[in-house]
Amino acid sequence: MVLIFWWLALILAVLAVAAVWFFRRPKATASSLPVAHSGRMTSLPSFRRAMRTRLLTTVALLGVIVLTGLSSLAGIARPAWIETVNPEKKLRDVMLCLDVSGSMLGYDADLLEAYQELVDRFDGERIGMTVFNATAVSAFPLTDDYDMVENFLAEAEDGFRTWGSEGTDYSWSTSPPNIGGSSLIGDGLVSCVDNFDRKDEKRSRSIVFATDNMLAGDPLFDLNEAADIAVDADVRVYSLSPPSILTTTQTKELKSVSDRTGGKQFDMGSASTIDRIVEEIQSQEAENTPGRSYTIVHDMPAIPLGLAVFGLAGVFVLAWRTKS
Repeated sequence: MVLIFWWLALILAVLAVAAVWFFRRPKATASSLPVAHSGRMTSLPSFRRAMRTRLLTTVALLGVIVLTGLSSLAGIARPAWIETVNPEKKLRDVMLCLDVSGSMLGYDADLLEAYQELVDRFDGERIGMTVFNATAVSAFPLTDDYDMVENFLAEAEDGFRTWGSEGTDYSWSTSPPNIGGSSLIGDGLVSCVDNFDRKDEKRSRSIVFATDNMLAGDPLFDLNEAADIAVDADVRVYSLSPPSILTTTQTKELKSVSDRTGGKQFDMGSASTIDRIVEEIQSQEAENTPGRSYTIVHDMPAIPLGLAVFGLAGVFVLAWRTKS
């Protein structure tokens, strides 16, 4: 524990001592008037008890005044506990990649809810999100500001649940009129890979790729070409598809692409899906690097100031007893 404003307390203490010395200096008084036979009065038991009580009260008053003054000075000096934090940051990046085409609109709100549960389970990973249809839009870049991430995801979920009347609507921004087709799956995956930053750093990079893989247009990259780009960038793809009774050609292709990148394919209808995705991502090797150190000052004035308040109350009580 340290006293941040110790110098202020020292100055006030010196001033207090100087004031006491100045006002308590003995002053010249008139000669005392002798009283005959005063010894008879001072020898009375009642007089001695009264003088003893007054002496004890005066000593207690002086003691409380000193303790109150010291407590006040300690509070003014701002006692604090200073902690230097040097956190480690995990070098894991996770890009949430969401298909917002027409065939996915019935699932996107639930997928965004699943994304929020994913974020709640992460600890230290940087999170970003890209949405795509005919073209891709970066909803938010990679960040470790989880409060911001949760706000963006909640706004997007509201947008899909209310069909754009509330929250954030990404449908129109991913379907510009000058681009033909929709649900360009390969292009969407390539855009998500491109949105990883710090490419000169050795980081673990993963994509949670939510799509039904229902292509409706002519993409620049088919899904297999997009998978090659992901492999070259050392990005694992964990595909997350809507629930289906039978394994379709689309889900088989997603599984093949995920396996090629070192990821896995999941069904969003499974109760254990979120747990499995988190375990897979957090099990990847990721180096830890010291984050930027910062200092936290924990103010602790409550005890000395509290003692000063109680001491002041005691001063008033004892002063009253001394005069009575």
